[in-house]
Amino acid sequence: MTEQKFRFLSFKDWIPDPLRFWIYILFLLAFQFSNGMYFSAMSQMSGGLSLTMNDVKMLSYAMLMGQTMFFPLAFRLKFRFTNRTCLLSAACGLALCNLIVPHVHNLLALVFLCFVGGLIRLWGTFECLSSLMPKIAPTHNFALFLSFVFFIVLGVINLFDLICVRIIYYYRWEYLHYTATILLGLVFLAAYFIMQSHRIAPKMPLLGLDGYGFIPWSAFLLLLIFVAQYGNQLNWLHSPYIRAALGAATLAFGFLLIRMNYFRHPFLDISSFRSKHLTVILWLFLFLGILLEAKSVLQNIFTSGILQFDAINLSTAKLFEFAGSLTGAVTCWFALSRPNRPYKLMTFIGMGAVIFYTAAMYFLVSPQTNLEKLYLPLFFCGFGHLVIYITLTVYCQAVTPFKNFFQVLCILGLIRTGIASPIGDAIYSRAFDGLISKHLATLTGGFNAAQMQLQAVLGAMRELFGWSVVFGVMLLVLISLAHFKEGATKSFLSLKNFYKKYSASEQNS
Repeated sequence: MTEQKFRFLSFKDWIPDPLRFWIYILFLLAFQFSNGMYFSAMSQMSGGLSLTMNDVKMLSYAMLMGQTMFFPLAFRLKFRFTNRTCLLSAACGLALCNLIVPHVHNLLALVFLCFVGGLIRLWGTFECLSSLMPKIAPTHNFALFLSFVFFIVLGVINLFDLICVRIIYYYRWEYLHYTATILLGLVFLAAYFIMQSHRIAPKMPLLGLDGYGFIPWSAFLLLLIFVAQYGNQLNWLHSPYIRAALGAATLAFGFLLIRMNYFRHPFLDISSFRSKHLTVILWLFLFLGILLEAKSVLQNIFTSGILQFDAINLSTAKLFEFAGSLTGAVTCWFALSRPNRPYKLMTFIGMGAVIFYTAAMYFLVSPQTNLEKLYLPLFFCGFGHLVIYITLTVYCQAVTPFKNFFQVLCILGLIRTGIASPIGDAIYSRAFDGLISKHLATLTGGFNAAQMQLQAVLGAMRELFGWSVVFGVMLLVLISLAHFKEGATKSFLSLKNFYKKYSASEQNS
C-alpha cells in the first residue's frame, strides 16, 4: 500500500499543490524581513527619533525578548485558531507596528511596540514553519528541521541586512518600515483570498494560559536588560534608576517563584528549570552570547571608526557571513541526521570556529586592513554561530521531556537572545573604555593627540580580542570536560500526534 502524498490543506482547492510550499516560503521570508526595528538602521533611527544608541539597543533587545516569550504560547495558539486566522492576525498586527514605530518618540512606548512586534513576528514565523515541517522533515527528524529553521532565522537575515542597507542608503530608514508594511499587506491579501479555514485537530481552548505569569516574566527580563544596557551610562548603582530597576526585578522574581511553586499552570514550570543537562546548555549559550559581542562592539568600532568603511561596503561582507551560515546549516544537516549524533564534537567545532574569528581579528586590528581580509573571519563566525545554535537546540530536544520542551526553548531564549548580549555589550564597552585610558597613560612622546588616541584605541581593541581568544580557549576546555549524552535522539511528533500528547499532558498536570 503506497503512502499518501502530503498536501497543504489550508489552501483553496484551485491552488496547485507544487505552489503551496513556495507560497509558505514567501510568507516566511516576508515575516523574517519585517521587524519592529531594524538592526541595519540603528544609527539612523537614533538620529531620526532623538534616541541614544543605548535606547536603540534596548529596543532591539525588547524585540528579541518578545520573540522569546512567544514559545510557551506557540502551540496553544496554533491549536486554538486556524492557520489562516493566525497568518491574517500576525500580518495585520506586525504591519501596524511597522506603521506606528517611525512616528513615536516616547521610549517606553517604543519598547512596548518592539516587544509586541517581536512576539507577533514569531507568531507568523511559527505558523509558516510548523506548516512546512511535514514537508521539510517528513521522517520527523528534528535535526533536519532545525537546520532549516536556524538557517532562515540566523542565516538569511544577513541577506536582508544587505537589502536594508541599500534601502537606507538610497532612501531613508523609514522606508524599511513602509517596505515591510507592503510585504505584510501582500501576505494578508494572499492569506485572505487563497487560504481556507482548516483544522488539523479539534479546537483547544486558551484556558490555563498564565497571563499573570507572562507579564512579570517579561517585566523581569526587560528590567535586567535595562540594568545591563544602561548601567555603564548611568554609573551603575550610583544611579537611582539602576537601583529601582534591580529592586523591581527582585520583587518580580519573588512573585514568579511563588507562582512557579504554588500555581497549577505557571507560565514557566519549575520542572522545566530542573530538566537534565539544561544547566550546561544555558552556560554555553551565555558564554557564546558574551563572546559574540566582540563582533558587535569591537568590530563595529574598528570597521566604522578606524577603517572608515561605509555601510554599502560593509554590507558586502554579510554575503560571506551568509555563506558561513549556509555551510554550518548543511554541516549540521548531515552530521546530526545520523543515529549517533556527535553533540560534543559539533559544539567543539562550532565554538572553535567562533574563536578562530576572534583570533583572526586580533591580528587584523590595523589601519592598513582592507575589507577583503575580513571575509574569512566572518565566514567562520557565521559558521560557528549556526553550528552551536543548531547542535545545542537539537540536543535540548533529545534530552528534554516532551511536556517541558517549549518552556525550555523559552528559557534558552531568555539567555541566548535575552540577557547574554546586553551582558556582553556591558563587559566589552566598559573594558574598552578602561583599556583606552590605560593605553593613553602608557604611551610615550612622539605622537600628537590624534595619533595617541588612535594608538590607544587599537591597543585596547587588540587586547580585548586577545582576552576573547583566551576566554574562548577556556570554553573549549570546558566543552571537552562537559558531559554530553552522545547519540541521544528523539523524533519530533506530527502535528496531530503532538495535539494528542499535548492535550493529555495538559489534562494530567
